[in-house]
Amino acid sequence: MRSRPRNRYEPTLVYVMAQQARSNGVNLASAPGPWRASQRRVRRPGRNSLSLIPVVTNEQAEVMVDSMERAQDVAGLLNWCGVHELNPVPELTPPEQAV
Repeated sequence: MRSRPRNRYEPTLVYVMAQQARSNGVNLASAPGPWRASQRRVRRPGRNSLSLIPVVTNEQAEVMVDSMERAQDVAGLLNWCGVHELNPVPELTPPEQAV
C-alpha cells in the first residue's frame, strides 16, 4: 500500500524577502541577533537522502529549511528584522485544500 505524498510547507515569502533585502544591499550575514544557521544530524537519511538537515535556531526554537544557503538567509533576515523569538498563533489551522 503506497501512501500519498505529503504536501510540505515552504516559506516562499520569507525566501523572497531575504532575496529582496540582499538585492537592496543588506548584508544579512552580519545582522546581529540570536538567530543562526545550523545543521541537525538525523539517524537515517531523510528527505533527499540527507544525513544533516539545515535549520535556523535561536536556541529556543528551530525551523527546518531546505539548504544551508537558505538557513543563512532566513537567520539573517530574522536578525535584521529584529525578531528575537517566534510566537506561534494558537489553534491555527491551514485552509482546506481542494481535492
